[in-house]
Amino acid sequence: MVPSLKYCHSKNSRWFSIPGWPTLFFPILLLLVLNGCTQKEEILYKKKFSEEEKSKLAESFFNGAGTDLYYQGTVGERMVINEGISFDTDNAWAQRELGVPYLKRGFGVEANYFYEKAVELDPKEWAGYKGYCWLYFYRDYETAIRDLDLCDSFTPNTVDYPQATSVDYMRGVAYLRLDSLDKAIYYLDKHLQKEIKDVEVDYVEPVAFLNLGIAYSEADELEKAEEIFLLGIENNEKNPELHYYLALLYKKQNKFLEARNSLNKASEWHTKGYGLVRPYVEEFHAIYKEDLARLNELLENI
Repeated sequence: MVPSLKYCHSKNSRWFSIPGWPTLFFPILLLLVLNGCTQKEEILYKKKFSEEEKSKLAESFFNGAGTDLYYQGTVGERMVINEGISFDTDNAWAQRELGVPYLKRGFGVEANYFYEKAVELDPKEWAGYKGYCWLYFYRDYETAIRDLDLCDSFTPNTVDYPQATSVDYMRGVAYLRLDSLDKAIYYLDKHLQKEIKDVEVDYVEPVAFLNLGIAYSEADELEKAEEIFLLGIENNEKNPELHYYLALLYKKQNKFLEARNSLNKASEWHTKGYGLVRPYVEEFHAIYKEDLARLNELLENI
């Protein structure tokens, strides 16, 4: 039995009379402490878990990712997610989340490695998201169309909105960039008509009118293009891109006075800070002051 501290510190204690008593006493105390820890280790550091326990552990780790404590893209978040994956290797969301910081920093190969895993595990949930990334971040239009078609195949009678963006709209933009104008017009017009029906024309985003108008213009359906641009401007007067591309259309029609008026409107709203913007990447058909200056010079020389 280990003596009490009071007894050990007594001046008359026979422990103090034993030569080398500290060498004897403290190893015995250490063994007692370690023995207690060893008995608890089986409970505190359990290495084998049931499937139910694994599921709960994975969920707890994944729920902690992306929070204020483990902000998206940080080392802490990646550690938490990887720990969760060790208990749930089939979680598609976790794989996608690991790819996000690479995407936002421009490391396409690394990002796509994780996105491919996410789509492989849950194509219905993540094919559309990957198509969105291929379109906006990589400008790989054919691959974007492939993934968007896959996304749409799961819900043929419903328009999906990965990243809050219509698959029809994204396919239309991709086909427009590939100069497949018939398909571009089909999907962009389908998107515009649905938006007008769902939210009314006043609330439709200017890009819906802009890209469809550009598609009609490039297909030499100039009257239809003008109709779409004007409808867009009626509901989005402050958008400089709509005015700018209408000015280009009027120039194409040799309506130079109308072209100058539209260009002046585009310059006015652009100077006031309006225009198309998108986080991380450039929006399709966004204009800059150099575009305005170039068109102005062309019109002045006519």
